[in-house]
Parts: sequence; structure tokens; C-alpha cells
Amino acid sequence: MQFSPATESLLSELDVLSGGTLGRRDDLGMLLDLGRAPARRQTLEELCFQSKFLHRAYGIMNRIGPNGEGYDRLASEFARSLDHAVALITGMLKDAPADARERFERTYLVMTHGGVESLLALCHDLAWYKNWLIDAGRTRAEST
Repeated sequence: MQFSPATESLLSELDVLSGGTLGRRDDLGMLLDLGRAPARRQTLEELCFQSKFLHRAYGIMNRIGPNGEGYDRLASEFARSLDHAVALITGMLKDAPADARERFERTYLVMTHGGVESLLALCHDLAWYKNWLIDAGRTRAEST
């Protein structure tokens, strides 16, 4: 997949920062490219915030199990955040090529077990972008 030079550079930095754990690099790159449009910057930032929460919450839920203290409340917040992330991705993809939109819909936006697993893998990668923004103290203007 062909990305802007700025996105390619950022993906390389994220590869290093994540220790080579990006599993959905191309799809992350597409969202980063789409998020460069001024109208979508805030949506990308919100998606990264939601992704970081989802990634961390999923890990906690797995660690404490369904009988753990606070699990039910966390599971409820997780479900709301998951729905919000799906809506944000859907909004970002409005101007994407039809084949990319369809692939995202089949891969990430279907609420099946496989779809949720794929979405969480993408959230993992988006969380690394959020970490990059936080760690470097970057502002929106600097990150685009």
C-alpha cells in the first residue's frame, strides 16, 4: 500500500517504538493518511484515545476474569468504547476508496468474534500512535 512520505516515516517510527509489534501496519497507515485531513484530525485523535482505552481494558478484563472486582462495569465501558471506535472508523472511511471501505467493514466493523479480535489488533496499533503522541509531547499540528 502506498502512503504519503510523512505517513511512511511515522509508521517506521511506530515500528521501532512498538518493538516491531504492529500487526495491522497498512490499515494503521491508511487511517493515519486519512487523519491528515483537517476535518478528520480530531476524529483520529479520538479514535486513538478510544483505542488505547480498549487495548488496556481488554488486558485488564482478561487478567481479572469475569468474576473479578469491577469486571461488569469495565465490560460495560468497554462495549460503549468499542461501539464508539466503530463509529469513528466508519466516519473516517467516508472518503476512502470503496475497496478499502469494504475491506474495513468486513475485517473490523462486523461485530463477530473475529471482527472484534481484528478491531482490537488495530486498536493495539492505534494505541502505539497515541503513545507516540504522548511520549513526544506532540501537538496536533506537530503530528501531521
